[in-house]
Parts: sequence; C-alpha cells; structure tokens
Amino acid sequence: MVGLYTLFFLFIFAYFCSFSIQQIDSKEIFSYAQEKIFNNNVVSISKGAANPEVDITNLSPRQWYDPTVISINVNDTVTWVNNDTEPHTVTSGLGGGLNSLISNSQGKPNGLFDSGLFSAGDSISIRFNTSGTFSYFCTIHPWMEGTVVVRNTSTSIPSYPVDQVGNKIDEFPIYNFTEDNRIEIGLSWTPVTIMTNEPITFIMDFFEYPENSRLHLWPYNFVILQNGSEIYRTSDITQVGSSSRTYAFNSSGEVTIRIESTDNKNTFVEFGTIVYENPYESSADFENVSNNTFSLLSPLTLVYIVYGIIIILPITLVIIIILYKKKKI
Repeated sequence: MVGLYTLFFLFIFAYFCSFSIQQIDSKEIFSYAQEKIFNNNVVSISKGAANPEVDITNLSPRQWYDPTVISINVNDTVTWVNNDTEPHTVTSGLGGGLNSLISNSQGKPNGLFDSGLFSAGDSISIRFNTSGTFSYFCTIHPWMEGTVVVRNTSTSIPSYPVDQVGNKIDEFPIYNFTEDNRIEIGLSWTPVTIMTNEPITFIMDFFEYPENSRLHLWPYNFVILQNGSEIYRTSDITQVGSSSRTYAFNSSGEVTIRIESTDNKNTFVEFGTIVYENPYESSADFENVSNNTFSLLSPLTLVYIVYGIIIILPITLVIIIILYKKKKI
C-alpha cells in the first residue's frame, strides 16, 4: 500500500513538473508565473498609486509604478508587487496619461499581456521571452503608466540618457538658461533611451530669475529639429511651473529639442540628444498630435478669455440688477 501511495505522489509531482517546464519552454512572447521572486526585477505599486496627483516639488508625475521604466534581458521575469490598498492591473498598451483625468481616456490595450486585477498585497510575474520595448498601464487607473525594455545582450544601445554626441548625461534633468538669463528650463525624458517608434515623454521645469520662482501660466512652443529640419512644433502653457509633451520619432539620428517663448521666439533654450534605431518590436500605437492649427488663439489668450468671463460676467449682472432696481424705485 505504501508503494502505491509513493507511486501516486511521484506521478502527480512529475505531471506538475512537466507542466512547468512546458510553460518555460513556450515560444510565446510572454509567460505568466506564480513563483517566488528570484531576482531584482521588481516593480512596486506604491501605496496611494490610485491617486492621480503630480509631485510639484519634483515637477513630475508620481512613480505609480516604481520604477516607471525597468530594463531587463531576454528571458528575464518582472514581478509587480501591489503595495497599494486598491486593486490594479498590468496591461500592455498605451495608457491615458494625466490628460485622461480631463479627457476620460481609458487607454488602449494591445493584447500582448494582461495581468487582470490583483489585490493589495498580491503580486504578478511576467516572463519576457523576446526583445522589445513594452508599454503598459492600469486599466482601472489609466494615468498609471510604465515601460519594460527587454534587450538582447548583444545590443549596443545605451541604457542611460545621452547628449547629442553620445556622451552619458550624468545629471538628469538637464538645465539651460535663456540668453538673457531670466528663465531657466529643465528637461528630462522617459524612457531615458530614445528609440524610434516608441512614445517618449518629455518633462519640463520652468523657473523665473532672479526670483527663482516657478513660472506659472507661461506660453511656450515645443519644437523638435532633426537633420537640420523642423519635424514637430506645438504650443502649450505651463502649469505650476511644469509641463510635458509626448512624441514618437520615425527616424534615428541627432535631434535638438527647442523650447521657446510663444510671445518672443528669440527667448529659447535648446537641448541635444540622439535617437537610436529601434531593433525591437514596438508595443505602442501612438500618433503625434500638434495643436498648431489653433495658433491664432494661444493658450495664454484662452486663459485670459476664461478669466475675463469669470470676472466680467458677475460684475455685469450686478450692474444690471442695480439699474433695474433704480428704475423700479
């Protein structure tokens, strides 16, 4: 009888081992694992991640997935640990960004991988069996976005930000003054390695000197130059001394990021970097959008119009009421 029990348990053990090996040897792009964490490829979903706030002390979005960008090698496994008090997902595709709070965008899943809901204290592990840059987000909170960069060990693309000649940028963000030294602008981007066909988010900080105060409601143009030609231009306005733009490059090579005043194009700063040819499969479906068609109404003009309506309309109503009462008397 003991021998029969021993054979039975050996059979069950062999069955599950064969299932596990078959899963690991799968030719699919991804495989899911319910296993212990054997490496340092861990992304933490921080407590309070469901709150779509911006850290104004750092002038950048919060690290909802921490780190926001993680770089691994082919066949490595990434584990997401939910340290929040609410459930989340890890879903491949393009999230809604902070603008989803206004536009109610739910993001665009691309079907490559989806953890489904996992609760507070739980974790999900995904093994990446092919190289590529894979964007993901939380379907419940679409402003939560992250990126997994999966590299072949043979690739020579740097895993750090570089300047226009390929030198490593040690201090990031990088800061430059306008020619009159009245405005300082800082620039960083994520992912830090810029590759073609991948959306890159440029995060900008604005300061006014000599007060060294955050430059609020300042209209600016965000311009990208590549190979001596302007390839992108759009206008925006700073909020609490901060702003961001997202762009996907079609071509590799040296680029210049130019940030200039909408009112005076001679007031500007420039930053140089390099776009690398993407050797990986891209997971994002992103379309560059420019709001130049509305240049007749600058962002600052629109703000003034709104403020004017808010201030003038109540005053007008008060005057009408006073005149009406005077006639009645």
